[in-house]
This record gives sequence, C-alpha cells and structure tokens, in this order.
Amino acid sequence: MKWSLNIGKIAGIDLKIHFTFFILLFGVGISGVAAGDPPQTTLMNFAIILALFLFVILHELGHALMARRYGIPTKDITLLPIGGLARLDHMPEEPGKEFLVAAAGPLVNVLLAGVITLGLAVTGFFAQPITSDLIANHFWTQLLLANLILVVFNIIPAFPMDGGRMLRAMLALVMDRVQATKVAAGIGRTLAVLMGVFGLFFNTWLILTSLFVWWSAGAEAESETRKANLKGLTVRDALVNLFYKVEANQPLTAVSQLAMSTGQREIPVTSNGSLLGIIRPADLTAAIQRLGGRAPAYAAIGVEPQGLDPWMPVNDILPRFSECNAQPVIENGQLIGLVTPQSVQQLIWLREHHWPVDPRPSEEKTDQA
Repeated sequence: MKWSLNIGKIAGIDLKIHFTFFILLFGVGISGVAAGDPPQTTLMNFAIILALFLFVILHELGHALMARRYGIPTKDITLLPIGGLARLDHMPEEPGKEFLVAAAGPLVNVLLAGVITLGLAVTGFFAQPITSDLIANHFWTQLLLANLILVVFNIIPAFPMDGGRMLRAMLALVMDRVQATKVAAGIGRTLAVLMGVFGLFFNTWLILTSLFVWWSAGAEAESETRKANLKGLTVRDALVNLFYKVEANQPLTAVSQLAMSTGQREIPVTSNGSLLGIIRPADLTAAIQRLGGRAPAYAAIGVEPQGLDPWMPVNDILPRFSECNAQPVIENGQLIGLVTPQSVQQLIWLREHHWPVDPRPSEEKTDQA
C-alpha cells in the first residue's frame, strides 16, 4: 500500500504503518491540549491507542497464521487509523477453511479480552464498586472494552467485516458460492441501510460506515461473479497477442512516441526476445525528466513482473493487476503476449454472451524507431 512505512516483520510477514496513523497520534495530542487535559491523561490516551493497534495487529496476524495453515501466504499487514489490513494472497473457497480464516481474527480479540479479564480479577479489580468513571479512567478496562468492541464490530454479518465472510462460508454449505455471496451481500446491504438510519439520529460516523459496507457488499458480489465467469479459462484465453515492445537500447523519446501513436500505455522492454520489464506511463515520465530523452529504454523500467504461464487459470493472476496493468505471458522463454484488465473484462463479456473463446496464435510488434 502506498505511503506506508515498513517497520519490520512479524511471523515472517512484513509489518507496515500507513503515514495517516501518525496523523491520528498528532490529533490525539492536539485534542488533549485543546481540552486542557493533564499530561498524564494525554499519555494514557496515547498508550491506549498504541495498545489498541497492537491488538489490531494481533487480530490480523490471527487471519494470516490461519491462512498460512492452508498454504495461503500473506503479502503484508498494514496498520491504518481505521484498523489493520492483512493482504492475503487469496481467501480459501472451501467453506470450512474460509470460516476458520475469517473467525481467527475475532477469536484473537476474545482471547485477549479473556486474559485482561483474568488479570483484573486476580488483582481484585472487581471487588470494588464498578462505576462509569472508574471504567473511563482505568487503563486496563479501556483495553478490555476496546477488544470487546473489536469482536462485536468484526462479527457483523456484512462485507468487508469478518462476519460477512463467516456468513458466506456458512451459506456456501447449502448453496453455490456465487449465490451464497449474493445472499450475504444482500444481508450486509440491509444492515448498511439500518446502520445509516441509526446514524442519522445518533452518530454521523455510522453513516460513513454504512456507505462503506454498502459499497463493499456490492464489490464482493461482483468479484465473486467475475471469478465464476472466468472459471476454467486460462491466461492464453485472455492474452492480447497484438502488442508493441521495444528493445532495451532504444531511446526514451522513441518509447514516448510509440506510446502516444499506438495508445499502448504499458510498454514491454526486451533484449534478444527475453523480457526485461515493463515501462508504465509514470515510469516513462520520471525517467525522461531525470535522464533525458536519449537515455535507453531499460533505464525507465519500473516493474519486473513475473512472467505468466499461458496455462495458468485467469483467476489466479487477477491480484497482480494491482502492481501493473500489463502482465507479460512467457512461453519457451519468449514474450508472446500481455494480459490486461481490459482483456480479462472482454473475456468475461464473451462468456456472458455465450461467444466461443478461441485462443489465437501470438503476434507481436517491435518498434523500430
């Protein structure tokens, strides 16, 4: 994720903090000063936020470790002001496995809440009269409440919360996955409407949350429908075999002219037929500004995606578009085509309209400028 700082690894997984997290800490400090809070109160608020986000990291780690158990790697865990994000390579489609991966995060918070409760009981906290002021000003009770809130929020049966995936997994036991997703998305959108109405009267933040839940439910249903439409199709079915490429030593001015005259935004760079990498529009602009138009094309390579095997399932390569919109297809060591979001969308359209999908022989064009 952009604007994130890598701060190390946890269980072999990259741990990152988004820069907006520091804005949150700064806001807490400013609000404390503006309210005239004593320094110890501000420090406790800082400590609560840091502890809370530690719990969020452990929550996401629960998802990641359960997914690892089923052979699914996690790209990274990113800490955001609104929570955490564990980027799994993919979610398991088997209902039982998906349920366990989704439930692992809230279960971590349940265990943390249990440990804190046990600690409070051992220290005799519950032996005294429990008042709202006591709870509001006690560090550990605040953390206990935070964990309980995380549990309740995450098990709401709506995407993208864990509860939405848990619900989909249970429904998938009695119906196909696409239908289960649509039903779960419908339930999630109903809850989003109720949340929005409630927010009109009590909390405007719930209105924003409801909009996010509504959008996420629709996006999940659309994504699952797309996967179903692509099931059984391979990379060869989706490749663009009419494309332009440039040799490594061609000048950047030629690359720029090629992109403008053909409309091809991502330009592969090759050397004797072997792929070196891809030049994206931003890479080309930055290289020309930094090195000038006479610099060789290889100096502008911005990404070196792993070549796709022509017989890979199309569904397996969809996450790669987040890095580059042109994924190279390699056969016998040679670049034979590109797969783009547009070519995948065209493939979906063909299948939805029952047109035959017929792989074509590969063709390519090399710019000779």
